Amino acid sequence: MIVKITIIALLVATAHSLSTVPPTTAVSNSQLTMSAATFFDDTKAAGSCINITFDNKEVTPKYALGYWSIRGLGAPLTMMMCAAKVPFSLFLYDIIEDDKTEAGWKSDYFQAKGDYIKKYDAPLWNLPFCIDRENERVICQTNAVFASLGRACGMYGCDENTTSQCEQLLCEIYDLRDVIVKYSYGGSGEASPKDTLQSAKKHFKKLEAWLESEAKRTNSGDKRANPGDSPKSNVVHLIGGKFNAPDFHLYEMLDQFEEFAKYNELGNFLDDFGRLKAFKEGFSSLEENKFYLESWLHTELPFNNCMAQFGSLPGPEVYKYNESAPSATWRGKGVISMSPSSTN
Repeated sequence: MIVKITIIALLVATAHSLSTVPPTTAVSNSQLTMSAATFFDDTKAAGSCINITFDNKEVTPKYALGYWSIRGLGAPLTMMMCAAKVPFSLFLYDIIEDDKTEAGWKSDYFQAKGDYIKKYDAPLWNLPFCIDRENERVICQTNAVFASLGRACGMYGCDENTTSQCEQLLCEIYDLRDVIVKYSYGGSGEASPKDTLQSAKKHFKKLEAWLESEAKRTNSGDKRANPGDSPKSNVVHLIGGKFNAPDFHLYEMLDQFEEFAKYNELGNFLDDFGRLKAFKEGFSSLEENKFYLESWLHTELPFNNCMAQFGSLPGPEVYKYNESAPSATWRGKGVISMSPSSTN
């Protein structure tokens, strides 16, 4: 039986679920033979299952990632795996109108979630989740998933200090995400788009200052003639001039807030944050990010789920109940494969 949910229930579930790339060969056992990959191969509840590979398509990836069929929290995790060229299966779960209730929604995921909890003995199960098929492990909760997949990608710091920096930044960026989640899903009362952007700016100021400090650390080091000088070079990574997990979450949030400001005719807030603007432009131009940014996972998925008042359709536009379903072409794609050589 498909479990029914209301808009408020979905909001609660969503809010709380809420340089050199190491060579692919450095990530051991990133793919499994078909016969060995039996841990979490259930695609029944997912509208789409995308096997993303970078060499041999005849193997099942070691890792799997599950999220709603939107960008949301899944986008930065997907982007990181693609940049590191670590093969993985991406399970996308659809939400659709429930014609048996007034303005209600339903998803096959909600019944499947209870089954997953029992089958995999995973009481913390939530979206996003990631699966380590080889070691038969389930990891849930957003920043725990960032940490696990970040380590798998070689993008979670290189020592105790830089790992701690990853942890700090992921928490700060999640606080930034909460600002737009509350607005989009109606959890911020009567806050206007202008007020929402203003609330986000306190986080932008902190991240701008972080990038300024990082510019001094990575571009000039201890040999600066005047440690107070601000280097001119742009910084496209948050930590040590290398790819790390927070880079991807920050990029996604800057992209979403930029579109939010444009949609609400609030101008380009990035003009007030030179370091963040340079980071976004520079990070998007890196070759490692090209495959993801040109794929339908980035260009066709909406920022938010279909009951959100912002970004519930690509564009971004707003999804209209019982009207926009034909436009939701990202739903129900079934089992497909993607690779840099073919994005079918």
